[in-house]
Amino acid sequence: MKTQHDTLRDTLNELIEINHSRIDGYKKAISDVTQEDLQGLFGSIINESDGFAESLAEYVVKLGGEPSTSSTFLGKVHQVWLDFKAALSSKNRHTILNSCEFGDTQAIKAYDLALEMNELSEPLRALLIVQRTIIAESLDIIRSLMKANTDTKSEIAALDITQ
Repeated sequence: MKTQHDTLRDTLNELIEINHSRIDGYKKAISDVTQEDLQGLFGSIINESDGFAESLAEYVVKLGGEPSTSSTFLGKVHQVWLDFKAALSSKNRHTILNSCEFGDTQAIKAYDLALEMNELSEPLRALLIVQRTIIAESLDIIRSLMKANTDTKSEIAALDITQ
């Protein structure tokens, strides 16, 4: 029978796997874009997710478990990241940003589910809140880049019409 302790450990391992998948996805994104702004942003996100996974792994060990080292995971989030990686093959800035937005939205949902658990200690809850907040901030940046890209295209189209 699975205990609350086991469920918490499994949930933390799922978050570790999500962060490993973010790392893999953003590494692929870096290799598929030439724009320095995106390369810098994606590199920063990779570093964040690496740190997140390490912090979560410490809690898994404290709970008597073995931290996941996998970058794949079960359920919908797994498919989301597969779709994310496949979409990156187009090397289109908007498509890449759209895929990043979708993947990070799913990561936030996973953190939200974890934060609903009653078994979280206050330090662990605080850690998850901080990590979720940082992912949300990255998502906001991605969305602003998507909007800027769309606005630029609209401006160019308008200028072309007037000439």
